[in-house]
Amino acid sequence: MASDTKNVKLGVCSVLFDGVDLGYTKGGVEVAVSTETHKVTVDQFGNTEINEYVMGRTVKVTCPLAETTLGNLVKVMPGATLVTDGADATKKKVEVTNGVGRDLLSVAKTLVLHPVALPASDKSEDFTVPLAATAGAMTFAYKLDEERVFKVEFTGYPDPVSKVLFVVGDETATV
Repeated sequence: MASDTKNVKLGVCSVLFDGVDLGYTKGGVEVAVSTETHKVTVDQFGNTEINEYVMGRTVKVTCPLAETTLGNLVKVMPGATLVTDGADATKKKVEVTNGVGRDLLSVAKTLVLHPVALPASDKSEDFTVPLAATAGAMTFAYKLDEERVFKVEFTGYPDPVSKVLFVVGDETATV
């Protein structure tokens, strides 16, 4: 296959979780796919590997959310509840439980990273995790010269039926 400079892509993405845009990001969204393998050896070849088997694969998506709203906090923190004051609707807070025993697969939703340079209808470069959840771990800081950013990590879980962990491209494409 001949090289083509059009295959070199730049740009940021929108982050959609359960169909809802989580807003602006700061510092770039990162995807990490890891594969664990078992290396096969036999005595006759010493420590030389004669084969290798895939034992598992994981996907993590780190999203530095710049829109640090109460609504976003509830979306990315399992066990969080938005409370609106009954007497004054402008008063709101988020209550977060300790989450012990929380089943994250049961709250997993679709996470889509869509390049903003493409129209919404063009899914050709989407990165989709059909079942993604965040444990609710996040970091953010109050600093004089920086934006407050919720750095959130999503974990992908394989679909129990299709075994699909993630999709690159238009997930509606069929065989």
